[in-house]
Amino acid sequence: MTLRRRLFLLVTTILVIGLPSTAGVFAYVSWQSVLQRTESEGTLIAQTLAQSVTFIQQVPAVINQIVDKEVRTQADMVAQLTQLARRKNASAEDINRTLRTIAANNGIPEIWVSDARGNPLFWSLDDIDARIAVDSGLTLLPVFKPLLQGQQFSVSSDLQIRDLDHRELYYGAVATPDRQGMALIARLPSRANRIIHSVGLKRMVETVLSAAQIDTIWIFDSQLEPLAATSDPRTNTTTRLSEAERSFVEAVISTSAPASYLENSGFHNALFQQAFLYVAAPIFGADGLPNGAALMRLPVNMAAEMNSLLRVGGGVTIALLLLGMTLALPFLNRIVRPLSQLTLQTHRLVEHNFDPDQEMHAELLKVSENRKDEVGYLGNALYSMVTTLKTYIADLKATTAAKERIEGEMSAARDIQMGMLPRVFGSPPDARFDLHALLVPAKAVGGDLFDFFPLDERRLFFLIGDVSDKGVPAALFMAVTKTLFTVEAKRDSSSVAGIMERVNRTLCENNPEGMFVTVFAGILDLDSGEITCSDGGHELPFVLRRNGRSDMLAKKKGGLVLGFVADSVYRDDVIRLQPGEALVVYTDGVTEAMNSEHELFKEERLGTTLDAISDACTARTIIAKVIDAVRTFVGGHPQSDDITLLALRWQGAAGNEPAAVAEETLPAGAGDGTRASVLGGNA
Repeated sequence: MTLRRRLFLLVTTILVIGLPSTAGVFAYVSWQSVLQRTESEGTLIAQTLAQSVTFIQQVPAVINQIVDKEVRTQADMVAQLTQLARRKNASAEDINRTLRTIAANNGIPEIWVSDARGNPLFWSLDDIDARIAVDSGLTLLPVFKPLLQGQQFSVSSDLQIRDLDHRELYYGAVATPDRQGMALIARLPSRANRIIHSVGLKRMVETVLSAAQIDTIWIFDSQLEPLAATSDPRTNTTTRLSEAERSFVEAVISTSAPASYLENSGFHNALFQQAFLYVAAPIFGADGLPNGAALMRLPVNMAAEMNSLLRVGGGVTIALLLLGMTLALPFLNRIVRPLSQLTLQTHRLVEHNFDPDQEMHAELLKVSENRKDEVGYLGNALYSMVTTLKTYIADLKATTAAKERIEGEMSAARDIQMGMLPRVFGSPPDARFDLHALLVPAKAVGGDLFDFFPLDERRLFFLIGDVSDKGVPAALFMAVTKTLFTVEAKRDSSSVAGIMERVNRTLCENNPEGMFVTVFAGILDLDSGEITCSDGGHELPFVLRRNGRSDMLAKKKGGLVLGFVADSVYRDDVIRLQPGEALVVYTDGVTEAMNSEHELFKEERLGTTLDAISDACTARTIIAKVIDAVRTFVGGHPQSDDITLLALRWQGAAGNEPAAVAEETLPAGAGDGTRASVLGGNA
């Protein structure tokens, strides 16, 4: 018998024995692949669904807070408009007519404005309805007493049901600007409920069911009571669980981890009968503990895989038959063809930008399959490299996308924080002061702050501060501090130290992270040039005198940093400016700026820089020259702390000829950061 015949018989024998085995292996591998893929996809969907349920459970409280804030904002606007109308001696009928128009245009059920005793002065209802509401004692409810007594600026009521007309309403109320009354805005309970209903569990599970190959979805609470359930129209939905299903869901909740199990398990059942895969994931509450579970039932369908298997099996059979007929060149095909395939797949990998597809994986597996020689090792190595490379590329894309998302969120946070700081304002002809401020955060968001605003026609309030931390926590603490100073300064500005003490107490009451802030605040008398100020652990400012010298305050007369000790005592100090003299306040980001030799800028260099500044320069130029000096000193060394500066020059009392203010040529880069400047007393 010739070698050709022997080889032919050998190949035939291999085909006869191998084809049924190959078909069985393919069927088993396909079943395992379908099961693993279904389990992986089901677990991912279940976890996503559970996280969505957690979000939906927290939506009502968030929506109610947003709606409540909007109502109080509307009440504040009504209070401001009513106050303005009364100053212009508008009649009660005109004011009521305007309130009715506002209520009709904005879908507001009721608007009320009362005096300090709670007696209604103006309303948006007609006289008959208004009489009913007045008789109900609405404005005298206990919830509004803190407003009438001046203890709070705004409040929100629970659901109110009037006995006279049985109407259900929520109210948001704010004190009027003169603290001699309050303004109330009513809202219907159904408004927030409609928004909450639009993102309900039922709608969500129906959407998930329609978008994926899922048989049934259940949502259970911690007691395994159904919150929502939906299924394919061809399946009967039931919320009752079998003992096996109940035990499975209880195990998922107790372990706080997703799990799955196959009903009617077994290769024969999955191949010829209907099999279902159950996948469950825990639902976590706001406290981080599981308070329910999302359960899904997914059908495991082998029909499509069997069709694919038949096609692949037919192709393999044809290939084996062709191989048996071409065994005349077995060794050549065995050596040359696999190498050609490896070369081709390598070129394809480069052409696809190192992003392999399924065909490439299949070809590489085919090259190395059943080979124990060097070619097989090479194919396995290339397949492993391609698989690892695909994983690395996917991880890199995910990491890049996450980084871009975080950078976008931090950029938005920076814009929001910078938007809270004062912007550029105009100046009247009789300008009595020149003010400019600059903030350069070390990170995307920072903890430094500054603010300024007129208290009346004669006094200007200003402050600068530095929070103890950096990044997002410091930015949030900075926003709270700035807001508290604005509220307290406008509420009672008789003493800067008093403002500091009230803000300090509030910060200490609501400071779980133990953060603190250094603050220097003051009030400039625009007629006398006298600055009443107070220091809360902040750096001492410089005063630019008319003789060209810059003097630092001799000693601290303030108190501790704010947010540290609730009963800290702060003292007022007085700085007297002559016409043309200026006050420069800064944070430690200026004096502690470090160069590549780890040397600090320090107060001495800051004083030298200020001594070289002409007394005719504007506040903006003072800031620009200091920033330019700091950047020249630092060089290319990275910024480690937020830099904030505020310069305030008193030009003289009203009626005097203001000092000449010209736009100087600023040093390069001095405008970077967030800045605000104002000329004049009525900014």
